[in-house]
Amino acid sequence: MKPIALAEWDDFEARRFLDEFWQRKPLLIRGWLKPAALGLDQIQRAAADDDLAARLVTGSFENLDWALEYGPFGDDDLPPLDRPYQSVLVQDMDKKFAQVAELLEAFDFLPNWLLDDIMVSQAGPGGSVGPHVDAYDVFLVQAAGTRRWELAGSFQPDLNEDFELAVLRKFKAEVHCIAEPGDVLYVPAGIAHHGIAQQTCQTWSVGLRAPSSAELMAELAAYLGEHEGRLPRLNPLKFDTERAERIDQTLLQHARRLLAQAIQLDDDALIAWLGQTLTAYRQWSPEDDDDEDDLGLEPPLTFRPGTRLAWSDTGLLFVNGQQWSCPSEFARQLCRNGRIDQLPDDEEARAVLEQLIEQNELVRPSS
Repeated sequence: MKPIALAEWDDFEARRFLDEFWQRKPLLIRGWLKPAALGLDQIQRAAADDDLAARLVTGSFENLDWALEYGPFGDDDLPPLDRPYQSVLVQDMDKKFAQVAELLEAFDFLPNWLLDDIMVSQAGPGGSVGPHVDAYDVFLVQAAGTRRWELAGSFQPDLNEDFELAVLRKFKAEVHCIAEPGDVLYVPAGIAHHGIAQQTCQTWSVGLRAPSSAELMAELAAYLGEHEGRLPRLNPLKFDTERAERIDQTLLQHARRLLAQAIQLDDDALIAWLGQTLTAYRQWSPEDDDDEDDLGLEPPLTFRPGTRLAWSDTGLLFVNGQQWSCPSEFARQLCRNGRIDQLPDDEEARAVLEQLIEQNELVRPSS
């Protein structure tokens, strides 16, 4: 495999990005996004939240002294957040902090259901989580301080089993860059990367994650088991009575035909299954979620944090694994905007809003 190259842009162009880089090559976009960094008190509060997965990573690749602790962390559990060779990482920060969630608006050129979460990493000088490989694409947004990024397309995939942290045993960078506040580094799945804080810094990781083929097959099997009660069974039509237990080519071919027949859903059934599956994947599930009552239809209304949305031309809206009959254009607007600032004139669209409110999918925006 040829060593990778790292292109650098001064302006972001969504169409060109999708055509040339998406799921292919890394890209550094200078000064694209400039979120206001979270305060250390906000990071500490988030690291103590039972709803958010927090980790404390210390060590370096040079010294091979990695240590990993899992949160939640109380006030006395975390050392100073600017300590050298230390990183505090908190997942799903977009679900709890409106200023973090606002960053997702910059990624509206991607499907809503593909956006997983924003992880915030607060690191002291030298802080890192080691060289690693993700199974999903990520945009690494530098919010404060500077971080050196090293990347490689060719590497040995073996992990260092001496540590709980999933770091590569060997890593040699092919390209590197220094990310400054406002810079965004896009890293496709399968590209090894290693970020080292050059000073106290904060990085926001916008993770994009879709189900694997194995996960889709498991979901489809569950769907078929629930909705297709009379699927044929693997009963061999022919077999050798002297070697009846042998798995031969006849049985293999019969099994292949059976599996192929099972997944032959028509378009309507496939749309319904896929919409529900994609919007239920890695769904945000906080431990406590206070429901709001008597919202009425008075705008503004917005979907709950972490809501996953999709729609189809067949008149379906998908919200967190559920489907609703909905005018296609209104469904498209809901998925694009994620909120209601003005009530629609269409009675069917209003009925959809009423159902979404009844199911606690819509809430008042936080002030």
